[in-house]
Amino acid sequence: MQINHPTFTVFKHAAYTILFCVALAGCASNKPEINISESQNFAALNTFYVTPPLNAINEVIENQVANAITRTLQSKGLTPSSEEDADIIVGFFPSTASKENGTRVNLGLGTGIFGRSGGLSLGSIFSLPVGEQVTQYQNLQIDMVHNNEFIYSAAGSAELESKDSISVQQKLEQLVEALLATYPAKG
Repeated sequence: MQINHPTFTVFKHAAYTILFCVALAGCASNKPEINISESQNFAALNTFYVTPPLNAINEVIENQVANAITRTLQSKGLTPSSEEDADIIVGFFPSTASKENGTRVNLGLGTGIFGRSGGLSLGSIFSLPVGEQVTQYQNLQIDMVHNNEFIYSAAGSAELESKDSISVQQKLEQLVEALLATYPAKG
């Protein structure tokens, strides 16, 4: 049985719109925040040194992040060097966070009287908890310093679908590439 009542059509379109918005919100990405010094001549910078993070927690993951930073900066035309000889000192700060989302289902029950000139609707809405959902995020901040001034700063996060070390490592490498994507490449 197909219903073609105008009110039903409006509710059907509203339901499709809400489902589209929910799906779109679920696909939203955490865009990195990047700041670059406008006054810095990046073409004059040739070498870099990656310092260990201040919050040393997992040495294997930290080494992976440092290696990903090194590979990405080398692909931009920079050369790794000792801390004393480096044009740029690169620091990074990895952290994890979790976000709890209470999942709920809303149900509406009601009756209504509708006429040509007005309407009356009586009803109530019930909100039932379905379960708790915890989302894990890997956060990373990368800062570059030249002559005691910040010249590049980038921060972002990646949602972790699983907590195993290989998945975390892959997400961090992707995050490093995204954070350093706008660093100016050498000519």
